[in-house]
Amino acid sequence: MKKEKRKKTHIASDSLTPKQEAFCREYVRVGNATEAYRLSYNTENSTLATIRTSANELLHNPKITRRIEELRREEAERSHIDRAKVERVLFDIANVDPADMYITDEKTGKVRLKSPTQMPRNVRRALKSIKNNRGVVSYEFNGKTEAARLLGSWNGWDAPREISVSGGMSHELRIGFDDDEE
Repeated sequence: MKKEKRKKTHIASDSLTPKQEAFCREYVRVGNATEAYRLSYNTENSTLATIRTSANELLHNPKITRRIEELRREEAERSHIDRAKVERVLFDIANVDPADMYITDEKTGKVRLKSPTQMPRNVRRALKSIKNNRGVVSYEFNGKTEAARLLGSWNGWDAPREISVSGGMSHELRIGFDDDEE
């Protein structure tokens, strides 16, 4: 009985020549086929037209196309992880509570500023700078508004709130909620 061959979904980089693999990686990195070709192949004696043609031919090679897609998926996965980390930091900046920077001294009852090692991690992430001027320590936070704006933008909260409809409409269009009617 013959074994059924499974179709590969992973294009091994070893199925490409080293220069083709380099082209794929450079193309994903720079996003320009001509530049990726220049970085991957010896183009010293080539005209711009020749380089463009050769780069275009590579982009139409199914093995190259699949490898580029594979590298992009890998990059997207790495980027997603990095983005999640950045979003956590931005969230910390947007939600930092300056009260977490202070501690009450048990002996004297006075409120004093915590040292950076005593501060919660989310507060440390939100700090932009720490200055010590002859024993007078000052802290500066990153911008809360900018962090909130970035978080909102990344998550689609800055989408347009109004939709303009124009044209020769002959029917009435009503938008609303039944609960709001009196």
